[in-house]
Amino acid sequence: MSAGKTPLLFQPIRAPKFLKLFLIILVLLIGVISIFIHPGNLDASDFMLIAWEPGQELLKTGSVYANYPYPLWTVVVMLPLVIWTPKTAILLMFICNMLMLSASLALFMIVFDWELTPVLLALSISLSGFFLPVLSSLWLGQLTVFSLFILALTLYCYLKQYDVWLGIVLGLSFIKPQIMLLLTGLLLVWALSQKKWKVLLGFGGVMLALVSISLPFASSPSQIIGGGIQSHLTDYILFTSTIWGVALTLSWSWLVPLAISITLLLWVGWLWLPLFRGRSPSANRAIFIFSAAVIVNLIAIPYSWMHNLALLLLPAGYSLSLILKMEGRARFAWSVLLFVILHPLMIGLFLLFAIPNATQAYQIIPALFLLLMMIFLEPRSHSMGE
Repeated sequence: MSAGKTPLLFQPIRAPKFLKLFLIILVLLIGVISIFIHPGNLDASDFMLIAWEPGQELLKTGSVYANYPYPLWTVVVMLPLVIWTPKTAILLMFICNMLMLSASLALFMIVFDWELTPVLLALSISLSGFFLPVLSSLWLGQLTVFSLFILALTLYCYLKQYDVWLGIVLGLSFIKPQIMLLLTGLLLVWALSQKKWKVLLGFGGVMLALVSISLPFASSPSQIIGGGIQSHLTDYILFTSTIWGVALTLSWSWLVPLAISITLLLWVGWLWLPLFRGRSPSANRAIFIFSAAVIVNLIAIPYSWMHNLALLLLPAGYSLSLILKMEGRARFAWSVLLFVILHPLMIGLFLLFAIPNATQAYQIIPALFLLLMMIFLEPRSHSMGE
């Protein structure tokens, strides 16, 4: 009986549409996440600090404290959640994050064009849900899952050539700007170089709207884009999950992370140069250069916490796409290595450094390994018949 049922687990699912895939993923994620997180017992300290408390201040006084480190429009767009009691607002934020996480994973799977089987679907969703930055984002009520959703939409709209929607999505990325800043900048340069006016129009329209809703509450022009970011960066740069955090924690000169960051940025610029010259990459190459921009952004930006590494689900999924094209021992070995980088290594570093030393600086190490893996695997896609 088991012999008859087992093959079904490995049979491809017939081209599932987005809605069907989204609902399946949502059900699976609810089961997976419930192992670690109970919706009624969330920490949500980041949500309270970033959204609810400043939002309540905005509603009561018409302004937000001068050193609020994020764009003022971040508070304004989250007001629909802020009007509720803390407990209700936290639960609503969790529900929104679960919906956006499910939509993100569904979009990634459509873009990767996997030959989905029940086993591959269940394993990939489970491992995505168990990913420490994802769990951390859900637990803290972070906006990172929103950024992941925006990243998935950005890639999807680019590949489908939905220019207006691409511009709109890039504009929405500025609700939490720092972790998609590089990719957004590169796409805007590409749009300008290729005279993609619809992209620029969509982006400009959203930015105009974000600035407009912020103006009535701004105590100074700088507050609109984050007046307190400099002091925030000074206080926390040693503890953040970036190459800057690692280097400064090890008492290296600030010139070291600066040199590494500039080198990585130049490398990403070189990868994108063909696009600026009008050459259209294959879908596989596009996913690679998008993934490279995401990882380098997370490494090079001076201020980014571990939960922002949830965006590594894109390069991880891309790497898995290449691994799935392999056969035999090579597929098994690379799959194990990818799993080790994303899970045991990430969790081990957290237990060794983040908990006893109160620093998340070393969490960037899995991102570095993933970047190296991706660079090594990418040329193989050509020989495997991309």
